[in-house]
Amino acid sequence: MELLSEIPLSWKDFFQKEQSTPYFQQLITSIEEEYHNHSILPEKKAIFNAFQFCDPSNIKVVIIGQDPYPTKGHAHGLSFSVQPHVHPLPKSLHNIFKELIKEYPHYWFYNGNLAHWAEQGVFLLNTLLTVREGQPLSHKKIGWELFTSNVISYLSNHTKHCVFLLWGKEAHKFESLIAHDQHLILKTSHPSPLGYTKNGKDFISFQNSGQFQLTNNYLKQNGRDEIKW
Repeated sequence: MELLSEIPLSWKDFFQKEQSTPYFQQLITSIEEEYHNHSILPEKKAIFNAFQFCDPSNIKVVIIGQDPYPTKGHAHGLSFSVQPHVHPLPKSLHNIFKELIKEYPHYWFYNGNLAHWAEQGVFLLNTLLTVREGQPLSHKKIGWELFTSNVISYLSNHTKHCVFLLWGKEAHKFESLIAHDQHLILKTSHPSPLGYTKNGKDFISFQNSGQFQLTNNYLKQNGRDEIKW
């Protein structure tokens, strides 16, 4: 499958298993047709970008997004991240940086590209890995949700002492797939303006959540390098 030609060897076992399933074969066929007939984001070569940055054994943090930014030139295969030239930043990403500055007052960012997180073992995975330009959630229910669920289950079973940052109700749905005794799960509202300040029965608001320091404290306590956000 052409779409999978860039997958690193470290993910070979996982993708070989997925490729043998009817759902995944149909998903890839559907995606190929979508790229042929519509303007699809991100670029085809960037669909599995999150996997190219992170080997499973090196993953320390998992952040699950919704779907790629539907504006051409923004998405590049890492959840919440944008291409370096994008300005102004998407509002969700703006709020993420806003919280980081509260926790790390000397924090500075040059742009909204989060590749430097991914290079340190922050796995930035969207629930849906593709989208039609200008049409959020247009690739819902074509198979990506099952794929993402399988990725999360795989990481839960094949890693230890990871931090899963579940932002918003769509990300909360994956909680049951994560081994609570092996990992830290931090549930907050979504960083978007609509969710930023909301609290729920089993999650706190993204605002003032302190989760970036909590993440590093957990990693340090378990002998893992902290993230240089």
